[in-house]
Amino acid sequence: MSNVMAPGLSMLTVNSPVMVRVAHQHDREFACRIEDLDHDTVIVTAPPGARSAVLASGTRDVELSWLSPRGRYEQPCRLEPSGSQGGPAKYWRLRPLRRAILVQRRRYIRVRANIAVNLEVGGETVPAATVDVSEGGFRVRMARRDIPDLQHTVVRTALGGAQVALPGYVVRTTNVDQDQTEAVIAFQADGNDAEAVRRFVLHMQLRARASRT
Repeated sequence: MSNVMAPGLSMLTVNSPVMVRVAHQHDREFACRIEDLDHDTVIVTAPPGARSAVLASGTRDVELSWLSPRGRYEQPCRLEPSGSQGGPAKYWRLRPLRRAILVQRRRYIRVRANIAVNLEVGGETVPAATVDVSEGGFRVRMARRDIPDLQHTVVRTALGGAQVALPGYVVRTTNVDQDQTEAVIAFQADGNDAEAVRRFVLHMQLRARASRT
């Protein structure tokens, strides 16, 4: 196979972290990595636990997603037969069905804020504090640790007296100072959680303006 990138996936390379979501199961996503690309096929590592979800769904349609500096992309794909014998395949062969779509643009206003949060990541609860906040994500700092890009996480905190739980993804991490890690987390809040984040951001904007007058 060649390393020529598939149409619509030009920002990805071999070993890029991605997520796979089985069609019609929006609450179930599985982390994996790109193994190879060519003109009409994407090869990813078989996501642990995803095979049973595909069988239960009754379809071979999946969505490949990834985060970029512009936001979150989604690529509808069809899971092609692997031809493997005697057990689960190690890799999934995905055929893109149409162009990737940018579903979350980086369009949100960020405000400086120091809020205690808990991150649910990799089966652990990690205490952290925000550096800045927007309606589309938080930048947080925590004790030094390694977190892979695109790791799924849930941010739990209190905003203006409202308890929120914000599912999202770690866009990137950076080691800062001597013993801390800074992480950018993207999410798409909805319902009461979205309203709580929106009110908090507006409150912080108004407070910042008042302090300058």
